[in-house]
Amino acid sequence: MRISWLSAEEIAAARSALTANGATWDAHFSPQFRIPDAPEDIGFLDWPRITEHVARAERVSQVVRDYGLEEARRRYAADATAIEAATLASAAHEDDVLELDEIVRVLEKPIDQYVFYAPFLELMVEKGRREVERTVAAYEHFVIAYAYALDRVPHGHERVSAVRDGLADFYVSAGRLDDAEALFERRHDEDQGDVAVALSASRAFLAAGSVSHAVRWLGVGAARAAALGREELAAKLRQKQESVRRRLS
Repeated sequence: MRISWLSAEEIAAARSALTANGATWDAHFSPQFRIPDAPEDIGFLDWPRITEHVARAERVSQVVRDYGLEEARRRYAADATAIEAATLASAAHEDDVLELDEIVRVLEKPIDQYVFYAPFLELMVEKGRREVERTVAAYEHFVIAYAYALDRVPHGHERVSAVRDGLADFYVSAGRLDDAEALFERRHDEDQGDVAVALSASRAFLAAGSVSHAVRWLGVGAARAAALGREELAAKLRQKQESVRRRLS
């Protein structure tokens, strides 16, 4: 289960620096994190945060491997950062003992721009089916915090857009159709150069059995495709719209 945006090269470089001269992961916390020296041939611009992210994940993983998940929870759960909470949740998922509370804790922690949150959002939706209101609220709060934290991060806009799209899809499955419509409209207005949001909206509504909404969004997608000069796609979407519309007859 992937939990980090870091590349294999970044993780390998950080691990090598953190364990140089036989150092342990915990040796870098006293209790504040001490940044290891960067290799001369490494030009990562965010070395301090990259190494702390890796060190926190690795020290939790080490305890899980050596002593088990419960001991790792005992040591780190109360004051865990986002990456530590994510590492604990990932280990719980592997052991098939992951609960909704532990997923929500990952999302409630101060945002770590290097944590890959997508699997935790998916797992929260899956495990939160019996607590829809709580799950919707947790998703909404996360999206707000994520957008604020990634405002000036490279490629942050694309990542925030993706989680907003996920929230819009979840609104549909949760029966919050008005909220879904409003968020899909906002995202469609933001993403002027593509048809992706309209297609996502039509699929989500159709899967939920809301045929009239699906028909509308197929029309919106066809209009956007035509405006972008993508006539072949526009024609296909109009055909699909007519096919779906017949279900209303």
